[in-house]
Order: sequence, then C-alpha cells, then structure tokens
Amino acid sequence: MINYKSNRITSIDKIYELYPKKEFKSPSRSTIPLLVLFKSNKFLNLELIDPIYDSEIKYVFEFETPVIKGVGSPSCTDLLIEYPNGCIAIEAKWTESPYIKVGKWMGNSINRNLVLSGWLEIINNQTNLEISIKEVFDLPYQLIHRVASACSLKKQQTQIVYIGFNLNESKTNYYLDCLTRFSIILKNKLDLYLFSYHIEKLEEQLNLEKSWDLGERDLSRQVINGLTQNSLMALKLMKKKKINKIA
Repeated sequence: MINYKSNRITSIDKIYELYPKKEFKSPSRSTIPLLVLFKSNKFLNLELIDPIYDSEIKYVFEFETPVIKGVGSPSCTDLLIEYPNGCIAIEAKWTESPYIKVGKWMGNSINRNLVLSGWLEIINNQTNLEISIKEVFDLPYQLIHRVASACSLKKQQTQIVYIGFNLNESKTNYYLDCLTRFSIILKNKLDLYLFSYHIEKLEEQLNLEKSWDLGERDLSRQVINGLTQNSLMALKLMKKKKINKIA
C-alpha cells in the first residue's frame, strides 16, 4: 500500500500531483532521487525489512506526526515504511544545508519549549529514557522530531535511516556526527543508519540543472516528466553505516 499522507495511490507515478508544485520546481530536491530509488526498489536496498512482510507493508510519503504539546507544525517524514512489528523513518538528503539547532530554534519561546518537550516525551515513552532538552540543545531540531515521528508508532523495532545522495566528505561527516551524538543520548535504544548513494546523472537531468543555473525557476513539468519516464538518473549504493553508541 502506497500513500501520500492520508491519500492512498494505486501507482507511485500518481504521487507527483499530490506533492506541492514547489517540490519539483528545482531539479536538485532530494525528493527526486528518493522517488527514483523507490521506483527501482520499494525496499530501497536497505536490507532492513524481511520480504515475508511484503503484502503487509505500508509506504507513506510525507508521513505527518502532530505535535502533542504547544502549537506547531507536524513533523513530515520523507517516507515512512511500516510493517507489522516495526517501522523505518526515511530522511533524504542531497543539496540541503545543515538545519537549525535546537537551542537556536527554541530561543526564549515558551511555546517552542513545550513543542520540543512533547517530541522528547514521545521518544522517552518509546525508549524508557528521560532525555532532557539540555541534552539535545546542540543537535538539529529536525533530527529530534524525525526520531519522535518514528517513535510515535510505538513499534517493537524502530529504525531511522538518513539516505544521502552525492554527499561530499564534509556533509557525510556532518550527518554521521549528528546521528552518532544522538545515538549516545539514546543509549543505543534505537537503530540509526546513514546510507550513501551515488547519483549518475543522465543527459536529461544535466540539461535541467543547466536550465536552473541559467535562471529558470519552475522546471516542475520537466522534472515530473523525467520521473515518469525514468530518464533523469541512476543510483548506486556506495556505503551503509549503522550508527552505534560510543562508550
């Protein structure tokens, strides 16, 4: 079963019209290689799901988890894979810059303090820990609510996977550092991973990127056509890393 949020779709190519148009204006959004990867292999080559669950797996793109304290936007996980005794929360990264840290995001806002405490409550309930705001103060805020989103399903097996596309050494080390530091705080109660993929850009993708560089700012029609025709890129798994707690 494939969903975009709460909307069930019969084919992955039906999903493009459900995303906001802005999602495909640029040819360098991480949603693009994620969809390419999904079309080539619904398991994403992660080797984390037992194939016996194939008929019972639910795939939800832009999986929403509402805040449980304060007032704020829901966490929107790029792709949530749910099966009978577990779930995998997928966060795709390509050209994104580092996200704002908890401390700067929260500032002196009482409401944001409540929102964050709500995310931590979800994580603590799943892990039987007592993680405090102070412990995550220097981590990306997005990482906290992504993990909370996965924990919200209360599954026996909860996995969080960052998938990086064409990450350079600096970005790879950045994501590894963030995931490792959070793994320490989580006392290895959850499985965190970083998978790295190389993008082989096909001629159509290269032309779209040239058009973007020349100033075109809405290539959504061409990007969606390329996704539909499978003519933008090919992907190759380069590295996979399970993040372990450092004693």
